[in-house]
Amino acid sequence: MPGIEGTYRLVRCEVHWSDGEVDCPYGEDAEGLLVYTATGFVSGHLMRRDVPKFQTGARQAPPDRMREAFLGYLGYFGTYEVNAVAGTATHHVLGGWHPNWTGTDQVRHFHFDGELLVIETPPVNSGTRSRKTRLVWRRVAPEEPLRKGADLY
Repeated sequence: MPGIEGTYRLVRCEVHWSDGEVDCPYGEDAEGLLVYTATGFVSGHLMRRDVPKFQTGARQAPPDRMREAFLGYLGYFGTYEVNAVAGTATHHVLGGWHPNWTGTDQVRHFHFDGELLVIETPPVNSGTRSRKTRLVWRRVAPEEPLRKGADLY
């Protein structure tokens, strides 16, 4: 199995519900970046591309716009450990978007499908049904530019 270390761009983010429904909470064209360093750090970010910009550059906006921004983004950073036998990466969250995740361990199942890294969360109960999030990532080649507006797909 190839090592998980590297920088990845998001290909697809799907939520699979126990009743068979599948949705894309960050949109069909979600953007994301995932970095696993060789020294044991992880940083992951997902976002909707269609969240409207605030009217100013300040971190102030009407409550409905703040809600859209909050729900249109997910990100955290920390350290990680891989259990190759179990096919899991445990993210030890040091901080991030959701305050309840700080200080927690987030277990992610992973495997490689050709050149793609596929990551899934364990099932999470949500009311009367459960869900698993499935993220598909593509490793960024060392010579690829990571600049604003770069078309990496």
